[in-house]
Amino acid sequence: MSSQRLGGILVALVMLAAACSSDGTALSDGTTSGPADTDDTATTESSQSTDEGGSTVADGPVIGEPDLGPGLSAEEEVALVDGIALYLDQRGTNQAIEFVGLMQKSGDVGYVPYLIDLLRLGNSSPLTEPLGEALQSFTGIEPTGNVRTDFTIFGSWLQGAEIEPAPGYRAFKLALYERPDEEFVALLDSVESDAELALIHWGGAPRGGIPELNDQERIPAADADWMTPDELILGVEIDGVAVAYPLRILARHELANDTVAGIPISVVYCTLCQSGLTFDRRVEGQVIDFETSGLLANSNKVMVDRQTDTLWRHLQGVGFAGELNGVELVQYPTVTATWEGWLEEHPDTETLTFPEPIFFDDPERPPIAYDYTPGTAYQNYYDNPDVWFPILDTPDTFPLKSPMIGIESGDESLAIEIAALVDGPARWFEVGDLRVVVVPTSAGARVYDAADADLSGSSGDEVDENVVNDLGLEQLAAEQSFWFAWFSNHPETATWPTN
Repeated sequence: MSSQRLGGILVALVMLAAACSSDGTALSDGTTSGPADTDDTATTESSQSTDEGGSTVADGPVIGEPDLGPGLSAEEEVALVDGIALYLDQRGTNQAIEFVGLMQKSGDVGYVPYLIDLLRLGNSSPLTEPLGEALQSFTGIEPTGNVRTDFTIFGSWLQGAEIEPAPGYRAFKLALYERPDEEFVALLDSVESDAELALIHWGGAPRGGIPELNDQERIPAADADWMTPDELILGVEIDGVAVAYPLRILARHELANDTVAGIPISVVYCTLCQSGLTFDRRVEGQVIDFETSGLLANSNKVMVDRQTDTLWRHLQGVGFAGELNGVELVQYPTVTATWEGWLEEHPDTETLTFPEPIFFDDPERPPIAYDYTPGTAYQNYYDNPDVWFPILDTPDTFPLKSPMIGIESGDESLAIEIAALVDGPARWFEVGDLRVVVVPTSAGARVYDAADADLSGSSGDEVDENVVNDLGLEQLAAEQSFWFAWFSNHPETATWPTN
């Protein structure tokens, strides 16, 4: 960290310390940046092996009563502020232990975001126990002592706690996040709310560290003799042009900027919530190109565009920080299916070729040559019932990673379990003012607008699929994702089947 930048931090912190009250929440609100230590438990999303040890909490955390501290004296408040400033410059473990203890003694729950960020990006073995004790005092949750697990448990607690971080949090977070990628500083600082900033975490890769596909070459299905009948694809059809994006490829790259039927689109796949959506890249008179930001929100991919540096929530398709804040992307229907199932319905489909190995400007850095064998990406994650990153506390209506098809209309939403649809008939549902028909695919479901359809021949909620085809219903964009991912954005959702 430069002496000029450190000087600015120290001035801001000392001035605030002099003005702070006895609640012990004094820190700088200024914008800073600096390196941060990461221990060997940090995830490596760019190598597609994100925390493969996982965080397993089979019986859930032990929760008791919080034990808030007695508060700080004026001298201790100054010591806390000075200790943080010194730590941001030197990254000394003893400095961190001291100010973590002062945070615990302060009794101010607004320090929880600081402590969770330290677990993610500033932890070292001697600091694990003090961090756990401090977080337990604020939350009543007994730490496990495993950094991955505690980060997920306490981070998930924060998701639903609606806590406003203590003053100075923004400066602290930006300083920690500069080390994995200097570009994180400006991206995170564009998030307007400190409370929202506290819920964004590093996914393990720098910006663009998971290389997206850009206009990847496509070939006719007949030339893709390497595709296997049961492997999964994301299918997109626009104006009669069908394209299959094999998950064996997209699970490695997570994002494909493409053009289909003359329309610039981006097919975005979040491996952590197993959800693929397709967006129109034409936004406010320009075509934007997406890439991985390296950040996560509620264990969901955060995208960034190269033209405006706006951050976008993948599952919502909405800009939430930066120049295009509040802009909602147009979506196209995306189908999860087997290659065989998609090919039967779209014999003229195109699909992707294998990307070439990725070479870097640094001659000492070896090229990336991904293993595109179906099912290899994130296999340990999918075989494990637990999550690797903080999520909103999710009811056990379904397992956390149960695939769902989600539909929303106005303030109403419905989550339908894919497993309950498989091998069954098409069904119709009402969601708010919307009536839809849901047709199972070989690995998911399609959703059609049935507002004006005559379904008088149906039995109960079942619909003859031939009738659906004859009616020529319009397919709607719907979200297929894990249960926890759908619930995070629709906590009031109805579910089917009802348990």
